[in-house]
Amino acid sequence: MSAPSDQELTRKQRREQARVERRALEEAERTRTVRRARATRAGGGLAVLVAIATVAILAASGGGRMSAASAVARGSSASAGLQATTAPWQPEYSALEARLGALNLPAQSDTAYHIHAVLRLYVDGRQVEVPAHIGIDPEGRYLAPLHTHDTSGVIHMEASQPYPFTLGQFFTIWGVKFTNVQLGSYVADAANVLSVYVNGTHVSDPVGYVMKRHDHILVAYGKPGSFPTRFNYTFPEGL
Repeated sequence: MSAPSDQELTRKQRREQARVERRALEEAERTRTVRRARATRAGGGLAVLVAIATVAILAASGGGRMSAASAVARGSSASAGLQATTAPWQPEYSALEARLGALNLPAQSDTAYHIHAVLRLYVDGRQVEVPAHIGIDPEGRYLAPLHTHDTSGVIHMEASQPYPFTLGQFFTIWGVKFTNVQLGSYVADAANVLSVYVNGTHVSDPVGYVMKRHDHILVAYGKPGSFPTRFNYTFPEGL
């Protein structure tokens, strides 16, 4: 058997380096999450008790029309904090915990299930940036199983078990209103369409589309013909 060439060794070393760097970053994020959770657990528990007591007092006194059950339901809604505004959109964190609770996704882990897709957005013929740190709370409290690390558009799908993550769930974690006819404040009408293509093929149910390894996903709003239907992207070694 011949010894590996210098070129083969270099490729292998690059893959190993990318893997090590990715694992180090995600481990650091998980460590911050645990520390923040421990630091805020006592205060958070007290806040929950106060909130429950307040709702109960309002319900008993007739001072509010919303029942305790409906208050909890509203607070845990997957639509909490969604941005129905014009592009661009930054990650929404203030209601991220509520949205994650409503989605009820498996825990984040890069060991059991770890795949990637890439997303491109267009609005009225112009590309819109997919921001970094979607699903990664800057305070270190939450790391969603669907997230981004940079502005490349690469979506990381990492979970404790194989799971059919959907495009709609990603936009919910991002904090952008997304339906089969609406993106942010943009709603399909007689002049404009909201179209989604995966690997160049039109998708009829974008919200429910289950993302797969190395999918090239294009979401576009505007006049027909004002946006592409496919794009080229080469995933880095190790992804």
